[in-house]
Amino acid sequence: MAVIGGKQSHVVAEVKMRRTQHAGSFLVLEGLDDMRFWKSRSHGDCRLIGGNGKKNVVRGLRRLDEIGFEGALGVVDSNYDHLAGVPLDSDNLLATDAHDLECMLCRSSALDAVLGEYGNHEKIGRFGQSTDVRTALLDRGLIFGRLRWAAQKLDPSWHMPAMRAFVDEKSWSVDEDRLIESVVDLNEGVDANVVRRRIAHLPPADPWHVVRGHDLLEVLRVGLQNVLGDLPRTIGVKEIARALRLAMPLADLQSTRLWRNMRRWERLNKPYLVVAA
Repeated sequence: MAVIGGKQSHVVAEVKMRRTQHAGSFLVLEGLDDMRFWKSRSHGDCRLIGGNGKKNVVRGLRRLDEIGFEGALGVVDSNYDHLAGVPLDSDNLLATDAHDLECMLCRSSALDAVLGEYGNHEKIGRFGQSTDVRTALLDRGLIFGRLRWAAQKLDPSWHMPAMRAFVDEKSWSVDEDRLIESVVDLNEGVDANVVRRRIAHLPPADPWHVVRGHDLLEVLRVGLQNVLGDLPRTIGVKEIARALRLAMPLADLQSTRLWRNMRRWERLNKPYLVVAA
């Protein structure tokens, strides 16, 4: 399996060029972290191509469909498209089970492994007497996720503050009021009451599709610094994300809808293979 970097708007050209050297399959992914995750989980006869963003992957695969190209599969994050009912419109495009890859990792037993590596057993035990860490992490991440979802509906161009600034290290709580006030300060003409009403009236949805993975990792990092552990400040979100990618068991991945859909794609597109046996 070889990893090949792609650039914006070059997905089609990259795949077509590589076809002259490679008769097997191509797995087109959004970015570097996705490629790192799939590097050890893809088939040996599959080439990974970075699309530099979801839009590029989606548009690239649709164009490849138009020209009748065979053997290329794209995998993208669901993001808020899933909640909005936006279809992928291609049999050669698949989306994550949750909002994004990081949410899938936090939902898996990889989170337990990372807590074992970076957490403090006694602190986690005391915290877990009232609620488990995964549920608490999701609840805190949802505060940011619901704000992002409401903003997506109101105006996707809003500037959003750095989320980590609103998570208290000592209590591992999120100051939602200050967060909304910060959004108002960053965006001219935004009314705090309107934002609160929009958040309150969001429809019911799977929380793992509402929350954003990067927000979860920021919340987890703050929690591990005091409430859940003694994490040094030198360890950031990138290190935690890497640990989650490495820790996710193949069995957990094989239990996802995404994996099953990738296997189904292989059956419908023989002889091309994309995932490890």
